[in-house]
Amino acid sequence: MEVLNKPDSLSAAAPVAPDVNRRGDIIRAAGRLFRQKGYNGTTIRDIADAVNMRSGSPFYHFKSKHEILFSVTTEGIEVMLKNLEMVIANAQPARECFESCMTTHMNYLLGPGRDFAWVMLYESRLLDPTERAIVHRMSARYEAVFSGVLDRLAASGDLLDASTIARKLILGAMNWSAQWYDDKGASNPQAIAQHLCALVLTEKN
Repeated sequence: MEVLNKPDSLSAAAPVAPDVNRRGDIIRAAGRLFRQKGYNGTTIRDIADAVNMRSGSPFYHFKSKHEILFSVTTEGIEVMLKNLEMVIANAQPARECFESCMTTHMNYLLGPGRDFAWVMLYESRLLDPTERAIVHRMSARYEAVFSGVLDRLAASGDLLDASTIARKLILGAMNWSAQWYDDKGASNPQAIAQHLCALVLTEKN
């Protein structure tokens, strides 16, 4: 675990008030760097440089690089869940709700939220057991909410296969796209979401 140390210059000067708005900047920069270089390949200095801070300044917001990893992971899940719940709150018919949820998930996974999503999926394994348990509970909450969307879809007769295996395959296919997606390619998150919907939905009457 890489622990942050206060810069020596602070001990001889008046306390420097932290800019509370920089916490979000640090998390976003760390998410991007963890995706690009991996957690182990990223240093605190890398993160500080990315937000134009002194190398010890992130200490005002986080105790260690490990704590930053935990924050990137959990805040990413929180945003995904919030996005999903906002879509569901629109009270669309089951089929349209599912399509909107798929698009929202893929937009976050492959678009502006891709750094957070990548860290959650592939770097959170480096968290300690207690932290992983928290992440697991948060992920389970997301899956439970998404499963509710699938329940409605199955009840409406719009889901080709409502089995437990099929449900896990749907989420697995969505998340695995983070491995192969190329944002410079011909496809885009919305098109991928539509293609996935076509694979699991019955034909419209």
